[in-house]
Amino acid sequence: MACKHPLVLVDLDDTLFQTARKMPSQGARYPASYDLSGNISGYQTPVQKAFADWLLHTAEVIPVTARSAEAFSRVQVGFNGAAICAHGGLILNPDRTVDAQWHALMNERLAGYRQRLPQLRDSVLEIGTQNSLSLRSWVIEEAQQRHYVVVKHCDGSDAELAFVERQLRGAGLLEGMHTHLNGNNLALMPAGLSKRAAVEHYLKTRLQLPDEQPVIGIGDSLSDLGFMSLCDFWATPCNSQLARVVESAHA
Repeated sequence: MACKHPLVLVDLDDTLFQTARKMPSQGARYPASYDLSGNISGYQTPVQKAFADWLLHTAEVIPVTARSAEAFSRVQVGFNGAAICAHGGLILNPDRTVDAQWHALMNERLAGYRQRLPQLRDSVLEIGTQNSLSLRSWVIEEAQQRHYVVVKHCDGSDAELAFVERQLRGAGLLEGMHTHLNGNNLALMPAGLSKRAAVEHYLKTRLQLPDEQPVIGIGDSLSDLGFMSLCDFWATPCNSQLARVVESAHA
């Protein structure tokens, strides 16, 4: 039986590229993403570039990213198919229009969080002020939807974000929500929003996969494991959050 080209569902940041501070001090680096000012914000190592090029030439590749659709548009890796953005809040068609069916479903799931997310962001910034923490926080919102809250520290340590999460949880502000913390990134997400939910919907409603077509999931963090577990095989970069959890379980 001839093998169909694999379908690869792949996370982006810290999987196919990363910020300059996470790059090796020596060796070549290749631009992969840009900020709003047009400056390079993410780089690939030679191995990451070769891996991404190989995937794009041998498989159907669907990015599954926490990035908003706008931030995804500033990724220059060569994707030309569908994409899942905003931790699953948006599914983009290959022409980068919004998938209307998923958008309607998310309208229902997110309706009760529309006012709550900006209030949660304000609570984060208040915790930062009260505890002399240098924090940035904003709401990811696009296509008339508010998806989730991002929290980052400016010049502190990642432990500060864990402290912020504990403060929010202790105050009862995270009821009906789930969180994800990986490095300098804390995401505060409504219960109905996840990469897994969006991938599951996409696989069931947009694709009719032959039984023999392999589906592969690739990601670096615990939040990726949800969608990766829907796949036939999954992989993670060395030294990723997922790799560290697996290694610690067998130490």
